[in-house]
Amino acid sequence: MGDVDAARADLKEAYKLDPANTAVKKELIAIKKSLEDMKKKEKARLQKAFSSKSGSLLYSDKEAEEKRKLEEKKEQERREAEALKKRKQEWEDECVRRMSSEPPEEAISYEDWDKAMKKKDEDEEKARKKAKKEEEDRKKEEKRKAREAQKANSQNKDDDSSDDELTESELRSLRGYKKTSDGRTTSYFNREQTEKEKELIGCIKPKKLEEVSSASSSAAASPTSLNNTSSVGSAWNAAGTTWEEKDTSEWCRACLTECLKEATAVFTASNAEQSTYVAVVKEVQSLTGDASVALAGGKKRYIYDFHTSVKYDIIDDGDEQIASGTLALPDINSATTQKKNWM
Repeated sequence: MGDVDAARADLKEAYKLDPANTAVKKELIAIKKSLEDMKKKEKARLQKAFSSKSGSLLYSDKEAEEKRKLEEKKEQERREAEALKKRKQEWEDECVRRMSSEPPEEAISYEDWDKAMKKKDEDEEKARKKAKKEEEDRKKEEKRKAREAQKANSQNKDDDSSDDELTESELRSLRGYKKTSDGRTTSYFNREQTEKEKELIGCIKPKKLEEVSSASSSAAASPTSLNNTSSVGSAWNAAGTTWEEKDTSEWCRACLTECLKEATAVFTASNAEQSTYVAVVKEVQSLTGDASVALAGGKKRYIYDFHTSVKYDIIDDGDEQIASGTLALPDINSATTQKKNWM
């Protein structure tokens, strides 16, 4: 209320200086009426709060809500009064400028000045929106021209390349793959064996056992040596008739982790305008479970049950990551993956 009183005092001073000013008269009457209404409402509120019928209303939630609303209203009125005072000051400055100009201009009424200022603000806002839209359209046009130029340049490179080299479109379709030394196209993460490794593996490849050509050699063979040759279990379980199980969890977890890290999925574009996407495994998370090799009835059984999830990234032609996610693999076991190439 103090700000309203100050505004009323300022208006009274302005009225004394210019009694013929209609705008000052209107504002003075409006403030006077507003003060009277505020006093009446305050008086009624106090009467209600301290009346015998109200009881404990002063401390009730309803009274607190009314108090909050009243404070918000006062704050809003205070802000409006400050804005009005500032606008009045701007109007007075404009009137002083007009009267002190050469040649002097006639002072403008507050209503006309306020209307002109609102129109000016609207025009400026429209101009800002128009300039912003033009700038956005210009940027879109530049991007479109850049894409067309890049596409034309790519087509020229494809036309000029030799038959022995891959074109740009072929490189995009084959991204995520590589060629081995023998000309095969395989996954980028596939590891090619060296000649030394191939030689070692060639020496230990299983070979078919030739049948015994003569009865003498069969008779000469001792029972112990025959048992050792056909043994599928431990030394104490050469016949394989007793249940025998060996824990291979650690080795299987390491191999499964390595296989999951090397797994990829490729979406190859059908034409040059489309993009090729490659999904690669970024991380193997929380691999749990166990595995074992069991021997029963002379046969080996591979038993395993693992649970894991993998984080993956999806990469486009420009080697830019466009998406990522997590794939849950809750059932990797010998029952669900038997005779299936799920990797």
